[in-house]
Amino acid sequence: MTEIRLSAIEKTYGAQRVLTGVDLAVPDGAVVALLGPSGCGKTTLLRLIAGFERADAGTIVLGGRTVEAPGSFVPPERRRIGYVPQEGALFPHLTVAGNIGFGLRGRDGRAERVAEMLALVGLAGHAGKFPHQLSGGQQQRVALARALAPRPDVILLDEPFNALDLGLRRHMSEEVVGLLHRHGTTSLLVTHDPAEAFATADIVAVMSGGDIIQCAPPVEVYTHPASAEVATLTGAAIFLDATARGGHAETALGAVALSGSRQPEGTRLRLMLRPEQLRLAATGAGREAAVTGSRFKGDHWLVTVTIGGLALDIRAQDPPDGTVAFVTVAGSGTAFPAAGTAAPHAAA
Repeated sequence: MTEIRLSAIEKTYGAQRVLTGVDLAVPDGAVVALLGPSGCGKTTLLRLIAGFERADAGTIVLGGRTVEAPGSFVPPERRRIGYVPQEGALFPHLTVAGNIGFGLRGRDGRAERVAEMLALVGLAGHAGKFPHQLSGGQQQRVALARALAPRPDVILLDEPFNALDLGLRRHMSEEVVGLLHRHGTTSLLVTHDPAEAFATADIVAVMSGGDIIQCAPPVEVYTHPASAEVATLTGAAIFLDATARGGHAETALGAVALSGSRQPEGTRLRLMLRPEQLRLAATGAGREAAVTGSRFKGDHWLVTVTIGGLALDIRAQDPPDGTVAFVTVAGSGTAFPAAGTAAPHAAA
């Protein structure tokens, strides 16, 4: 059993407090994505778990073994952790087989283990090649095989697909995480891409300002964000001024069902919707809106409409037909406190 448990982890560089008391529990065999913007502390947290740096405060437990606590520290080479950095960082002077077997030198069965890892990542015919002879995706698979070869208890991946093209990045992340699931390895993946986190992780831990602000399965994080900040960090979001009425939210788009607990009657809210919840039609039910523009986005059109003083960008499969359309809302919205919020804003 290899759980990861972090308690009250703090880290400061000079005057900058990077981690402010992080708590995190990663179940055995799970893949957890650390999602957040640059500078929020994701990579620092990974380096502390690996033992590359020491925490200023807090406790790190791996598989029931305390590897860092006040007055105690287990060095990285004794933590049984595999680390995959950005861009793989392969040794250019070693072959694929040499890179994978680097951490196995002096061990019995080294050649057999290298062959097993090559087969696992689909590179059995590339053992004698050097890194410069491989594609970016192949290099990342070699880096993963090298990390898995010593049979670590934990794999840490620090935005390993960041340098790849978008299509290849999505494909590689799903392929690599599939390997980790089949291997049953407890894993922590750092990413700033919500789509990558949702597609690959069992649990998404959203970070901001040096702390984890929500940690839950991907669907819960996306559909029920814990705050407006989580909503914007995990995808496009639309915020509307609203008032609680009869178990619904009264908005410029009409009455919208509320998720979660019932709000007191008359409470002012800031209602969050995801763009795919807004539907646009030339005729029918819904609020009448003026079409003011449209942009082709490849797999959809982004149609700008106005209702009163509210401007919205709505995704549609076809360009608008005419200058008037009708807007409806599917599903429920998530309510946040209205105090201190800005004017209605739409982001698609």
